[in-house]
Amino acid sequence: MKKTALIVCNGDPPSLELLHNFWQQADLTVCADGGANFLVSEGFIPDVIVGDMDSLLPEVEQQVEAKRLIKIQEQNTNDADKALRYCLDHHLQIIHMLGIAGGRSDQFLANLELLYKYAPEVKIILWTEQERMEVISKEWEESLMIGTTLSLIPLFGTVNGITTAGLAYPLHNQTLQAGKEPCGVSNKTTLPQVRITIQQGALLLIIQNSSV
Repeated sequence: MKKTALIVCNGDPPSLELLHNFWQQADLTVCADGGANFLVSEGFIPDVIVGDMDSLLPEVEQQVEAKRLIKIQEQNTNDADKALRYCLDHHLQIIHMLGIAGGRSDQFLANLELLYKYAPEVKIILWTEQERMEVISKEWEESLMIGTTLSLIPLFGTVNGITTAGLAYPLHNQTLQAGKEPCGVSNKTTLPQVRITIQQGALLLIIQNSSV
């Protein structure tokens, strides 16, 4: 079984239901700096807190063992990036991220960039209450409920050679490019197994959740 990590960031806190679901299945629980403020207030103690510790509340830090604090001072990357690198260094293969939306839009977009940055190395899924996001750099296949809404967005540049199976509006070795047709937004699944392959580029995949 692939080793799974949960990273909680310092955006809008996830619902306790969403948090419980991922907390129970994670082999490693990580907070990106101030993401620990919400967790600890709800009685969850992460395995580690990673970041420059500029947004970790002093009263929260006092409740956590010093060995769980991984302080990284460099300012070339944000705390979510630092937390992801920690997971990669510890050979985690699937990383779920919560608390990535809300607050500042620049921080949310920077977290989307992290999907693109690390997609060739590890499977990263960003979760909100309404949807999940990940980046496809080569191929993707998963079982979904028929009728699930998903979108394929060429956010990181032109994507060539896209072929899909199991969608209402299939693509056959086609290109998606910002501002050009076809549009990859609001497709729907028609089969329980969905497969997407690309030849060149990276697609942002967004799937609407009915439940986790």
